[in-house]
Amino acid sequence: MRHNMSTSNMTSRERVLRAYNHEEPDRVPVCVGGTAQKFCSSVYLAVKKHLGIDDDYRLDQSLDELGNVIHYHPGVLEFCGSDLRHIQINRLPPEGPDEDGVMRHELGYGLRTDPATGITNMVGHPWKGASAEEIKAWKMPDPTNPARFAGLREQARAMREETDYAIASYKATLLGAFDLACVMRGMDDFLMDMIAEPEVAETILDRTLEFNCGVYSEMLDAVGPFLDVVEFNDDLGTQENMLFSPDVYRSLLKPRHAEFVALLRKKAPQAKIFLHCCGSIRPIIPDLIDIGVDVLNPIQPLARGMEPAELKSEFGADICFQGAIDVQKGMLGSIAEVEQEVASRIGALAPGGGYVLATANNITGDIPLQNVLCLYNSARELGRYHLEC
Repeated sequence: MRHNMSTSNMTSRERVLRAYNHEEPDRVPVCVGGTAQKFCSSVYLAVKKHLGIDDDYRLDQSLDELGNVIHYHPGVLEFCGSDLRHIQINRLPPEGPDEDGVMRHELGYGLRTDPATGITNMVGHPWKGASAEEIKAWKMPDPTNPARFAGLREQARAMREETDYAIASYKATLLGAFDLACVMRGMDDFLMDMIAEPEVAETILDRTLEFNCGVYSEMLDAVGPFLDVVEFNDDLGTQENMLFSPDVYRSLLKPRHAEFVALLRKKAPQAKIFLHCCGSIRPIIPDLIDIGVDVLNPIQPLARGMEPAELKSEFGADICFQGAIDVQKGMLGSIAEVEQEVASRIGALAPGGGYVLATANNITGDIPLQNVLCLYNSARELGRYHLEC
């Protein structure tokens, strides 16, 4: 078995699993490349250049639908000290572009990339104005399309047998049930449906959940036995509040999230369940614990109510935290401020285990290269347990 670079005899897999089991490993585990823990292409290329890595990197084969890197050179991940490696489902290429430069996703919505920023936005809403009956009758793409899963089992088996990294499945669908509902219907319309037309909202959520369950079920049939963690995503918060009340979450979304988590648990019973959920979501963290979420990401520390030390004190015995390194301000400051950011988050979240260090969202091109390098160097230096941060 190949062992990665370490200052102890603990492997990356052992390190991550100890943390996920609320035990202290030798150092705080680190993740690069998971849901909302990625580099944009300009950052990735800058890090590779700094490290002297010259490979046959192809942009068109290395990015997700929104322009963030999902396939990394091993040297980049080793420099960052990433303890996880991710199984990537095969992304079905969108059609287009059309005359307006819009690519068409298999689910019917559009993807338009701003050439100035490289940021991809979703445009067009296939279910806008549709009735519940029309939505019920709408033909979804085949979630079991074999092209999605070709080679995944062999890849996962090799990762498991030939490396000592923790193995995670990167989110198998771009959008969770709620996020997809907002894109298919239009966010404003769907949020109004949740209050004024709950039966329509339930129909929409049933269809989006159906697609997500179909893709995840097929993927986990292929790779489930090899995984240490399964990732999924649904963004329910803003910087200041949830997008809707906790009561609405409990009536409409919680039962569907519970059904989804139960599916993941059935298909990969040994794996931890990881949820990426942006923003200010503190009121529903007990609900996420109740349905069986093991790991919460991204822990945006500047969002209202998401102060890491408070979350650790209140919920740390029941759920793990992954993320928390602030990219809104902390990663934009001086080297000293980046070091302080890392020290602060480790000090708040690492005691007793239950923390994997990662950024609180993807690393974008406005973050200086020296700060990116400092982040992972600081994680190595400050992340050893029993150090004073």
